[in-house]
Amino acid sequence: TPFGFCFFSTLHGKSSIKPHSGPMNLRLRMHLPLVTPPPAPSVSTKNNTQNVDKNNNNTPNRPTTGIRVADQTREWHEGSSIILDDSYVHEVWNDAEESRVLLLLDLWHPDVKGEERERISSMFSYA
Repeated sequence: TPFGFCFFSTLHGKSSIKPHSGPMNLRLRMHLPLVTPPPAPSVSTKNNTQNVDKNNNNTPNRPTTGIRVADQTREWHEGSSIILDDSYVHEVWNDAEESRVLLLLDLWHPDVKGEERERISSMFSYA
């Protein structure tokens, strides 16, 4: 794609990327986790399960390392890709001590037809 990128993304421990969105919906972005920290130990409570960090900060329903796209939250699992339309507001976090590493790859959005792809690519071939 004219906005096609392929790159590694490292998010160090105890860090996050605040909610943001991509510039357009011409693409989908694949996130392939290559290195993920182990999940935090869980404790069962009466009503739900919660992740507990070393500082005893309970974070219900939030994986230690994950992504939220709109109202969907996912946990990273090494070798299992997540494909998203990054024009939706999304955020990522890594509450673990260790870094997480992903391979990100842009793909044409399947709703962009062949003729549209050609015209879009042609439009950006002069840039």
